[in-house]
Amino acid sequence: MQQISELSRNYKFICISVLSMLSSLSFNIAVSMRETIILSITHGASFVPFVKTYITLPCTFLAGTCYLWLNKRYGTILTYTSINVFFLLYFVIFALIIVPNYAALTPSVETIDHLRASYPHFKHFFGLMAHWPSALFHVFAEIWSIYIFIILFWQVANESLKPGESSCFYPYVTFLISFGTTMAYYPIQILSQSRNPSIMLIGLLVPLGLFMNLIVVTICKTWGLKFSTLSSSQKNAPEQSTLEKLRSLFYDGLSNEVLSLVVCVFSFNFLISLFESCFWTRVSNEYTSQQSLLDFYSFYTLLKGIFSMLFATVNIYLLRKLSWYRVINITPIVSIFAIHLFLLYHLPTWGLPVSFSSISSLASTINLTYFFAIALLLSYASKFSFFDPAKEILISTLPTDEQRISKVFADGLGGRTGKISGGIVQSLLLGFFAADSVLEVIPVILFLATVSSIVFIRAISSLKPSQRSTDDEIVVAA
Repeated sequence: MQQISELSRNYKFICISVLSMLSSLSFNIAVSMRETIILSITHGASFVPFVKTYITLPCTFLAGTCYLWLNKRYGTILTYTSINVFFLLYFVIFALIIVPNYAALTPSVETIDHLRASYPHFKHFFGLMAHWPSALFHVFAEIWSIYIFIILFWQVANESLKPGESSCFYPYVTFLISFGTTMAYYPIQILSQSRNPSIMLIGLLVPLGLFMNLIVVTICKTWGLKFSTLSSSQKNAPEQSTLEKLRSLFYDGLSNEVLSLVVCVFSFNFLISLFESCFWTRVSNEYTSQQSLLDFYSFYTLLKGIFSMLFATVNIYLLRKLSWYRVINITPIVSIFAIHLFLLYHLPTWGLPVSFSSISSLASTINLTYFFAIALLLSYASKFSFFDPAKEILISTLPTDEQRISKVFADGLGGRTGKISGGIVQSLLLGFFAADSVLEVIPVILFLATVSSIVFIRAISSLKPSQRSTDDEIVVAA
């Protein structure tokens, strides 16, 4: 009997491992195409903050509402399937219908140039109007990748694993996610060599998406998920409206753990939003075509996977020797140092005696774009390999209702609003200063990054375990 139980446990681990690798692979393929389509446009990097502010923001709240409604009424399987199929259908429509008719669906170049010249403070809005199909693809690719990989994958894993299993499996699952990121180098290379990357994209994502759906169904039928199905009495039971749910949350308040996680995820994503915009502006100035951008992104993804695997390997050891709280502290140290290094290098000297830009003469043989890419990747790797597993171990110790709330508020709301808030700030700065890129407003961004870093550190410190969670730490350390 014990042998059968062990075999079932190993089979479950295999299924979750394959799902994690494929989810990571799909995520990176979608993100590479999402960034390439925008960055290949002239001054495309400056459009990203406006996309996040005026399109991604409302779409994120809409997607979150749909996710909660589907998950509450129909359970995990139908929620995963509905979100997955809906976005895959959009990718097919984009490649087969929108891209061939791009010119007919967008305003003429002359009209946009006239508007940009007449209203320079709103030139990014008009640029966004000229490329709305690309902006919409950016939004849909972001929401699909976030819900399929970050929210729904971890939801399936949390619901199918017991608390003791999660502390044992998650370090290895994180390593396999990093392996999936490394393997994404090859399909992204295929995209970079394709004459029509959009068609090749659906040839990659649609089979992967459907196969992941099959794995989720298999996991549910074999081991069951906590919220896979709902009884008829639960479906017919009167539900609170969305407004009533929000009101009750504000009255009752989120638990300290959930609130601290929300602030941590928000702060990290706000910092990364600033870092990404500045970094990809630099990249878009060097690589202009879709093929060259995809080629750079494939190598960037390869490095991302390698760093993540190295960090995940270290994390397996650290989680066994240290508590999850000590491990989670690594992420703010790495990410805060990396972004400030980049921003200080690009800071204007304004006649000051010390010039950070002067170090370029000492590094003339180094490609600084790749150097700063490594700095950004170390931030990502520390988040994926240290912060995320420790966060999931913490979430698995919370009551069932708080687990669901923490996923929506931390990963969904906190993560999205963090990046979107970064987009709002950057869009306001670009409009106010009539700047062509965020690199022209680096001093203000440096100040905001410093404030956000302080908030991040304070939120991490508030996660310090109380006496109530001492037993959970002992289990993880074992």
